[in-house]
Amino acid sequence: MNMIENAIIYEQPLNELVRVCLRIEQLFQQIDHQIADKSILGTRNVIAIIINLLQLVDRPDLKAKLAKELSHQTILLGRLENTPEIDPQKLRETLNQLDELARCFIDNSKKIGQNLREVELLNNLRLHLASPGGGCCFDIPLYHYWLNQPTDVREATLKTWISEFNKIRDAISLVLRLIREGSKFNHKTAEHGFYQELLDPQVNLRLIRVAIPKDIAAYPEVSIGRHYLSVRFFSPTIQERPTQYLQHITFWISHCNA
Repeated sequence: MNMIENAIIYEQPLNELVRVCLRIEQLFQQIDHQIADKSILGTRNVIAIIINLLQLVDRPDLKAKLAKELSHQTILLGRLENTPEIDPQKLRETLNQLDELARCFIDNSKKIGQNLREVELLNNLRLHLASPGGGCCFDIPLYHYWLNQPTDVREATLKTWISEFNKIRDAISLVLRLIREGSKFNHKTAEHGFYQELLDPQVNLRLIRVAIPKDIAAYPEVSIGRHYLSVRFFSPTIQERPTQYLQHITFWISHCNA
């Protein structure tokens, strides 16, 4: 495991829900980083991320798909109830959390972040920030006024707005953790920068994770079909078109099907 901790992990989602979850997870990571910046520019960055979140969760089927995924994970974990290696208390806590979050999405008829969609300032910003350089003082004077309010005023408003995403954040965090932890990394070798393996078409893969030691100057591109998976490694270059990494390379791969 120490080797994995000293590696760069690349993730390839294999269905739309996992893809959306990874995008939303990244936006929350950006919020966590930016929220510490109390400056006006820091606040603008957080607002831009909140608007990106609203756009990403603005899909009518997301709540239903998340509820279905949470129920799926409940069934999978329920089968482990009598497994000796499993901590029964932690298992019960996770099952309760899954059930609570699933009910939250099923019982609530509102869209995710619905309260924020009724904030006039955010609605105006969604239009203006879609244009490069949008959100200037001449675009929305009210926004410029609000940005120049005391730090604690802006911070309180941001925390209220971000809290609208608490449930979906908890759900996505839990789902991705269970998917990732449900499979172990296996050590593999890519000869001349290429690795391929056959797949069982009956296995419902959700996510492929590839880990490469940080001291190896290469990155992977994953291709997957119904019957095969291939990983091709490239030498990184920014100015020119990347070329295939031609040396043998050792890496780790995890097939997440939880």
